[in-house]
Amino acid sequence: MADKKPDMSEMSASETAMRKFLKQLGVTTHQKLEAALQARLKDGTADAGEWLTVSAQIAIPELGFKHEIQAELMVPEADDS
Repeated sequence: MADKKPDMSEMSASETAMRKFLKQLGVTTHQKLEAALQARLKDGTADAGEWLTVSAQIAIPELGFKHEIQAELMVPEADDS
């Protein structure tokens, strides 16, 4: 059986704030990545199917916290809209 999504009313204020931050990070980053990839396709500096290395870092200096991830992203087909 799949875990149920927690009820927002049952979460602490800090957990709610963290979830909102992570959602905003994911949504805005996805939008900016899509725009950057489409711009590269349009100006000819990237080709569809090309793989690009991506890294992301989150830091909270007051906590001495730093987390970095790396991955490979495939350049999508051009969006002709």
